[in-house]
Amino acid sequence: MFCLMDGKVKVAPEGTAMSHLEWFEAEGWVVAEDRQFIETTIRGAFIPARRALFIYRGIGFFFDDDVIRQARCRAADLMAALTLDPEVEVHVGPADAVVRGATYEQRQLGTIGSLARAALEPR
Repeated sequence: MFCLMDGKVKVAPEGTAMSHLEWFEAEGWVVAEDRQFIETTIRGAFIPARRALFIYRGIGFFFDDDVIRQARCRAADLMAALTLDPEVEVHVGPADAVVRGATYEQRQLGTIGSLARAALEPR
């Protein structure tokens, strides 16, 4: 698990069984009733078995243009912080399209390496 906070990639303790909310509470970043933090903080998870990184925001695991932009411009930071292989796929939206009976949108953005390289190219 990770989140983007204060301009940095914050990584949860390896092997933790905590949810993002439990991790945020343990760090003292949020209290249980603070929905604004969870709704506004970009976060996600790396799923090693799928060689895929998932990035989203909010309780509804949503993404918008800002989440996509952050995924693209922070790709190198994410790759370094999570020690990811450049071929790891990057997705926006939750790891599972169906969560507790609700269907969520997902989109693949490319590999973490391709996103990191593209972020360095002049526009």
